[in-house]
Amino acid sequence: MGFGRVIWSGIVGMVFLAVFSWISFAFLGLTSNITNGLIENLEDALAQLGTLLPVLGPFLGVLVGAFLGVIMICFFPIHWCIFYRPDDVMLLISVMLPWILAGVVTAAISAHSPRGGIHSALAIGIGYMIPMVAIFFLLPFIVGLFLPGGDALIRGIFNGLSAGLTDLPYLFAVFMALLQGSLIAAVFGAFIGALKYKPQPGGVSVAKGKKKKGKEEAEFREPTLDEPEEISSTGDIFCTNCGAKFLDDSPFCTNCGAKKT
Repeated sequence: MGFGRVIWSGIVGMVFLAVFSWISFAFLGLTSNITNGLIENLEDALAQLGTLLPVLGPFLGVLVGAFLGVIMICFFPIHWCIFYRPDDVMLLISVMLPWILAGVVTAAISAHSPRGGIHSALAIGIGYMIPMVAIFFLLPFIVGLFLPGGDALIRGIFNGLSAGLTDLPYLFAVFMALLQGSLIAAVFGAFIGALKYKPQPGGVSVAKGKKKKGKEEAEFREPTLDEPEEISSTGDIFCTNCGAKFLDDSPFCTNCGAKKT
């Protein structure tokens, strides 16, 4: 896959990850699973909020749900789910399923080999890594312009909230979540890419095969009876067809049957 194609597949994968994160948020109880029941029915609250806006209400609920789902998927590492909640199968499913589906669908659309499926999945993780890291540096910088010491305060809030939820600093938690999710998506993306992979005929190996075949045909070509023989410096006569030495009393080559002229 070329660099431009990897970027395009990454953008497509980011969109699908947002869609599947919303599905996990709305139907698999992602918020409730992550908070261990502390926050429940958040998706119902967004649906009720959407009824207050006749035109944009349904779309607003979906967009907010997708945004919250992506934030949780990109913030909570998979190893955190396994280590701290090993018996909570629904938590693991709600966190892993968006990555799996995004990797499968993106590879089905853009990948034509296992390597292409891996590149597409990694591009999804890198694509979300950029805004998740940028907000950690830009938001404190903007606050620091208007409030002296505000940048350190905002970074402290980020790291404190992250450590309280995941026992990891913010940047490390994001990095681990996106790396682990991308690798899971890469496994399934590579599988889909392998199913779509079709080796192209031709190439160097085929050309070598043709060359070898042509050489063998030249070596084992049928003898002809009208080719003149070769005479060596010693006076011996050799067949020009196969190189065998003619017998003095034989009008034909005893090896291939070519006529002695």
